[in-house]
Parts: sequence; structure tokens; C-alpha cells
Amino acid sequence: MLNFEGNSPKEEAKAKLAANPDIMFEELQTIAIRRKDADFWLKFASEWGGALYLLDEKNFKQFEREEIDPQAFEFARRTYRLGLITLSVLYDKLKAWSDSNPQEDYRLAMNVLECYFLPSYLDDYGRAYAPGKKQGQAYVEAIRQAFGEDGGLKQKAEALQALVHEYIEHLHVYAKQ
Repeated sequence: MLNFEGNSPKEEAKAKLAANPDIMFEELQTIAIRRKDADFWLKFASEWGGALYLLDEKNFKQFEREEIDPQAFEFARRTYRLGLITLSVLYDKLKAWSDSNPQEDYRLAMNVLECYFLPSYLDDYGRAYAPGKKQGQAYVEAIRQAFGEDGGLKQKAEALQALVHEYIEHLHVYAKQ
């Protein structure tokens, strides 16, 4: 899905999304969440979701005060809200798994949005919440390793960024397809 060859990543992203915007929700990779880390993940998803909500509110107030232009406001709004939705869905999946008294680790099948948002959110969370830093960094590394398993990590990261930015920027178009 992220093997962009030939054209620029932005042009490849446009072509892929025009053909099938639902690729954003297809599984891209899988990581294991250890049973003993369930509480960390639930706390992370809940608290960072709250942080995104506050950032969305701040973004709106900046827009009202004309501190940011309409295009920047809309892009940030969509980004915060997609991130919040991503974390809410993750929380619900992990809560159901955790409540079932699991004997096995959780296999998190990550879609494009999760691959994009979760590493940076985990990194930011670790900086804001020192007790979670070590666990967050371990999972960022696990995501990075899974993402770069078959090589080309830099190219894949550029393709992922182009795909997500194109999706966010033109969400109103892709939602109608």
C-alpha cells in the first residue's frame, strides 16, 4: 500500500485515495500489546484523547480571534478529531480485551491512521507523563520496527505522511465517495 514508485508521494497518495479512500482503514501492520501493559494503554488513550480535545478547543479559539487562517484551522481541526476518533476506537478495543481477563497479548492490527498517529502520540505522552515514557518509547520502537520490516523505512514514512495529509486535507471529498 505504501510502495510509492515513480511519482511524488503526494501524487501517489492522491491516486490511491481517489481509487479507494477506504484504504485509510485497512490493516497496515500488527504489533503485540502485552497484557501487563493494558493499564498503560488505557490511560494513554484516555488521557491523550482528552489532550486532543483541548487542542481542538484551543484551535477553535485561535480561529475565532483570527490568529490562524481558515485553511490552517480546518486542517488542525480535522487532524485533532481524526486523532481523537482513532484513540477512542483504540480505547474501546483495548477496554473490551482487558475486561475479558485475557491470557494472551493483544494483537493490535494497525490501520493507516493508527500507524500515523500512535507513534507521535506515544512519544508526546511520554514527554508529558514521565512514568509512561519508557513504555511509550518501547512501543514506538515496536511500531517503527514493524513498519520498516521489509526495508525502506524513510520512503514508507514519507508515503504515510503524504497519504494521511492528503486524506485530511480533502476529507470532505473522500467522505462522499
